[in-house]
Amino acid sequence: MNIHAYSISRVNGPGNRFVLWTQGCSKGCNNCFNPLTWNTNNNLLLSPLEILNIIKNFEVDGITLTGGDPLEQSDILELLRLLYNLNLPRGIILFTGYKIDEINNSSMRDCLNYIDVLIDGRYEDSLRISSGLKGSSNQNIFYFSSKIKEDELLFDQEVEININNKEIYLTGFPVNDRKFLKDLGVILK
Repeated sequence: MNIHAYSISRVNGPGNRFVLWTQGCSKGCNNCFNPLTWNTNNNLLLSPLEILNIIKNFEVDGITLTGGDPLEQSDILELLRLLYNLNLPRGIILFTGYKIDEINNSSMRDCLNYIDVLIDGRYEDSLRISSGLKGSSNQNIFYFSSKIKEDELLFDQEVEININNKEIYLTGFPVNDRKFLKDLGVILK
């Protein structure tokens, strides 16, 4: 799998979560928060088993897969099968720019059997919202298990700032202007 980055977060879903940003997205949503994840050039190549072993090094309640677009990774189904077997109490959340009715190839469709929450749809800048996990009001949330309740995804959007190897990383849902953040030297994920 082509990975942009991974981190531990408390603002990308309920509980202490392992967040995996995939590298590659064909959507190109206007004012996307993660445009560095669009290109499909190799960044950090990890097998699904290597990702699973990384996750096992952390105490997490759940996993959030975002990007880029995780459904554009050829081995996402294999990864989801491995992660599903962890039986994490706060489940697996998957973000995709595809609407649920666009998820029509069998491999992508099978992914829905191994996640607890799907947040679908392209980010629409003119429909930006400032609460919950959705970035814009046109996106939908689908619940496939009872591990995550609807009210757990209705919260004020927050950000986390981490410093790693003298680089500043921001994750979550900032309201701040991207240019302002770049001028501060923040590397946006």
